[in-house]
Amino acid sequence: MKRKIISVLLVLSLTVSFFAVSAFAAEEKGEFVLSSPYGNVDWEKMNAYKGNLHTHSAVSDGSESFKNMIYAAYAQDYDLLAFSEHGITGRAWNKTPFIRPLYLYTLAGGHDKKPLSTEEFNAIQNGTAVSSETGKPRGKGMLCVTGANELNAVTITKCHVNGYFLPENVGNMDWGFENGFDYALLLVEKNGGLSHINHPGDWLETKKNPSAVSDPENVELFADCILRYDSCLGVEAVNGFTSLTRYDRIFWDNLLMYCLPYGKNVFGFAGADAHETGRLNSCFMYFMMDDLSQESLRKAMENGEFFGATHTVVANDVIGPETDLNAPEGINQPLAKVKSLEVSGHKITLKAENASYVNWISNGKVIAKNNLEAKPEATLDLDEFETSDMLYVRCEIYNENGMVFSQPIVLERGGEKPVYKSTKTAAEKLSFALKSTRLYVIVQKLVSLVKSKMSK
Repeated sequence: MKRKIISVLLVLSLTVSFFAVSAFAAEEKGEFVLSSPYGNVDWEKMNAYKGNLHTHSAVSDGSESFKNMIYAAYAQDYDLLAFSEHGITGRAWNKTPFIRPLYLYTLAGGHDKKPLSTEEFNAIQNGTAVSSETGKPRGKGMLCVTGANELNAVTITKCHVNGYFLPENVGNMDWGFENGFDYALLLVEKNGGLSHINHPGDWLETKKNPSAVSDPENVELFADCILRYDSCLGVEAVNGFTSLTRYDRIFWDNLLMYCLPYGKNVFGFAGADAHETGRLNSCFMYFMMDDLSQESLRKAMENGEFFGATHTVVANDVIGPETDLNAPEGINQPLAKVKSLEVSGHKITLKAENASYVNWISNGKVIAKNNLEAKPEATLDLDEFETSDMLYVRCEIYNENGMVFSQPIVLERGGEKPVYKSTKTAAEKLSFALKSTRLYVIVQKLVSLVKSKMSK
């Protein structure tokens, strides 16, 4: 009996040792499992809903009436729309928006802030409203997304954060703080919402200094915020003000390389940031959802079950494209449509309609390019690449009208992730807090202006 027990224990010991050694060997070889944000998407049953989460009107600093922006989005085939007015939390469209004295100047341009009537609101919601594009009822409704707000609203340094799913009494006419994102991110987290950081290139002034997107100090500053707030989902990788945000996709890749080792995926958003109807369709997102509801939208955002889309892409020599894309923004200039993006073992397979080619990007570099015109399907087999340092793969799908991009598919290698701890000292935090005051920023701007005048 004793011998039997000893034999069994020996077999168990050898078995455990074998698996332990195998696991160690696999880790040494760089073995991984692909973790896709689209893993739970049912491509046959779920719909790709077109949505814009970054929209303005004359309710804040936009140059178009509230009603006109709604009807323009409806005509441009939007399925869902959120007004993220500066410091004003969005309500149902048949309720009078919160009116703030700071933005009364928009009335001088003839742009009113009137809400929809109940009849108009219901017609937009159920699709019986007539579309100005076709002159007929659209036949499908457009979801009114409430609870959005562009926080840090009145800041010179453009440190804007979009908060979502906020109670309507939260964030109204909160001016926020200069340079820092913490105030807004904490406000959203404490109130059960979700957030992302807006147009980082505008804050970093990358139009004048493109290398700022690769400055380790800048990357660490934004990554620190993303890692400390679970409710912060990522950054705008594309924004309608393309001239100011032309390198934000590169910055997104740099943030991914910083944050993924700590176990935090960084999602890339696309926001039109439209202040007028003409730019409303510049860029947007496709959300993979079971139904058109705020609950489904939140789930898609949290899981990264969405694609960004833009009609304008500025060329660069890091991840492309080779030449600028600046297509018309109307619905008659369709972008590529993703039919599926699936993972099997170490392979990623994309099926897309109306697509010319796809760039596969990993660790901030294009690792492969597939033509999609002859065959609208491409498979990336990672066993054909050196993957020991590879953290993620994402794809950008192009046609003559613009680009659609995926969220990152992560190479998971197991093991415990290190716990993130901010490297900022107490003195550095205090210094940054002082530099985040509006008085400091105003003085700095005045000094800079004087120096500029004196140098001429």
